[in-house]
Amino acid sequence: MLALTLLAGTIFLTAISADQVRDTRATPSTPGPTGSGTITGLVTTADTTNRPIRLANIVLIGATTGTLRVTSTDDSGAFTITNLPADRYTIGASKLPYLGAVAGARRAARTGGAIVLADNQKISDVAIRLYPGGSISGTVTTEDGQPAAFVAIVLQLRRLEGATRTFTQDGAPVMTDDRGRFRFFGLAPGEYVVASSGSGRSSARQLTDAEVDAALKGAPVPLPSTPDGPLTPGSALAYASVFYPGTTRLNDAVPIRLAAGEDREGIDFRLMTARVARVSGTVATDDGRPLETADVLISTSPEAALAFNARIRVGPDGRFAMGGVVPGTYTASALGTGSQAGYFAVATVEIDGVDQSLQLTLQPPLKLAAQLVFDGAAPPVLAGRRVPFESLTPLSNAARPQVSISNPSGVFTITNLIPGRYLLGGPLFFGASTDSVTWSLMSVMVDGMDVTDLPITLGSDPLPKSIVVTYGDRWQELSGRLSLASGAAATDYTMIVFPANKAYWLPGSRRIRTTQPGTNGEYTLSGPGPLTLPPGEYLLAAVTDLERNEEFDPGLLASLIPAAVPVSLQPGQRKVQDLVVK
Repeated sequence: MLALTLLAGTIFLTAISADQVRDTRATPSTPGPTGSGTITGLVTTADTTNRPIRLANIVLIGATTGTLRVTSTDDSGAFTITNLPADRYTIGASKLPYLGAVAGARRAARTGGAIVLADNQKISDVAIRLYPGGSISGTVTTEDGQPAAFVAIVLQLRRLEGATRTFTQDGAPVMTDDRGRFRFFGLAPGEYVVASSGSGRSSARQLTDAEVDAALKGAPVPLPSTPDGPLTPGSALAYASVFYPGTTRLNDAVPIRLAAGEDREGIDFRLMTARVARVSGTVATDDGRPLETADVLISTSPEAALAFNARIRVGPDGRFAMGGVVPGTYTASALGTGSQAGYFAVATVEIDGVDQSLQLTLQPPLKLAAQLVFDGAAPPVLAGRRVPFESLTPLSNAARPQVSISNPSGVFTITNLIPGRYLLGGPLFFGASTDSVTWSLMSVMVDGMDVTDLPITLGSDPLPKSIVVTYGDRWQELSGRLSLASGAAATDYTMIVFPANKAYWLPGSRRIRTTQPGTNGEYTLSGPGPLTLPPGEYLLAAVTDLERNEEFDPGLLASLIPAAVPVSLQPGQRKVQDLVVK
């Protein structure tokens, strides 16, 4: 058995063999059904003091009846809502500067649980804990070290959209004050990027002695210099967006990881005049004809902390252009249409303030040949099967890889490829048959190297000569029971297993699994066929609640390491790991 300790919303595993007008009346905002049920609760701070929060706003919503009630807490932090019909209710509380919370949530900015109320029932133990919001503050200065007053500062929060991590603007920008200071407050825990929004062309500046002398003599005025060197005729000098800790390059932005209630100070950086560039060019077919009705995608590399993607429509003459591009490393790609469908052009563009002109000439699509192998019982019929092959690079619909098995011996081809990162292998679909729950991916070998569940990069290097994808009928099981110290089932948690090797911490990875224990506390994280976890070293943890797709967040996984129990899965092993919540 195992013992667990709750700390900051994480289960630690150890192996053992603004105030508003007070109105405490719960009144419906719109007419709705009534009943005889009552819900009473308490709103407190989510710290060791557990202090009651007065005049917190309370909102109750019924899932099936549509009941809506609004009230607030009294001086003791308590609230009561009466005349409720039977329903499943969600109850939320809010009051600045705390983060809003829902009853049942055990971590800041997380979902809670429904409260089931029967006819005539009185529930009196609803507890809602409000976490303080975090803050990020700092000072912005000009290039000569003076306070940069009234500059818009933007905050970007990393979010999970599907299985993709992306940074999106979090709230409205804030302006620096007369001392160049800014502060974002009421922030949920997460990972943020701080940047100045940029202000187009730089404002008036004091001329240098050399510039004044040249102007008095009627000579050409020297062009000013920037941190990247002197300007060239026709280039634009601008206060570009500057990303903390002080760079105009998207690729070099440093994210700030903010804990619940943390006040992060000293996020200081300096505005920089930088040359923004114009990217233009022509897209042509392989025989030199301009490509019409196409898009050019300009994007940062997947490793950049702050992603940038822009689509530019190609004109009838095959030309495209985009201005105001800040310094950074970008990829420009174009995809063919019509008779050129599948053809591509890709170029890496280094922007440092100099206008770039590109000639994108379409090339034939890449093609891979691979071998499918079955290790185990008699191989299944392969007709109509497809080996999963997923692109990890932003693409248009015209560039989706196509995979087909060409003969009964398991030889298959992957076509319609352009340079980028891909993931090969996953569950084979056999329809309604026993084969669908029998075979699971065992390995992917590329030129003799094991890249199972890892990205494959296709670029300017020679394409792989040998790809072998092996499926087997052997599977591993990981199961157990989560219980309280009293022996009762612990059902209010989420079990998560993830690989000890961080290289596998990828969006959508089959090596990262979550599940809820049953009413008896029993859980299963790995089973037969496609549901099996590959053999390897894992970490097992229990968390109090989890957002959708949050299990793929490397920041979350890293925070769970001290709380997790190592679990080793051998080929074909049935592993039972019981846990106890202390």
